[in-house]
Amino acid sequence: MSQMPGSVKSVCAMLLVIGAGCLVPALWFVTDAVTLETGAMGELIVGLLLLKVFLFGALAVSSIVIAAKFGRGGNRVRIGAVVVGSVITALCAIGVLVHDGSWSFGAGAGFLVIALATSQDARDWFDRWPR
Repeated sequence: MSQMPGSVKSVCAMLLVIGAGCLVPALWFVTDAVTLETGAMGELIVGLLLLKVFLFGALAVSSIVIAAKFGRGGNRVRIGAVVVGSVITALCAIGVLVHDGSWSFGAGAGFLVIALATSQDARDWFDRWPR
């Protein structure tokens, strides 16, 4: 198999979209933390906002780095994609339950990453030898 299958290309594209999608709220929470007027509980709220920035930033970086390594393959890359998809699915499902339905896009994207990264084409692509 010399060319990357379409399902694996789709996983790579979805990871890039997830990475870009996680950068947007991270930047939003940074601006909220910077412009917040501190009051009685100001430091606590700023700390929680920065915790959200760290979580979204780590998820964005990990999904973009994993997507960048898809060309060389390796089973660890596939497992990393499944882990990122699982985390996105879980967090966005919680967001749907707690906040509103707009988080369902992330849950669907995470589920797609999991489903496509565990397909037989993806297994064959990442288990190929020699690279």
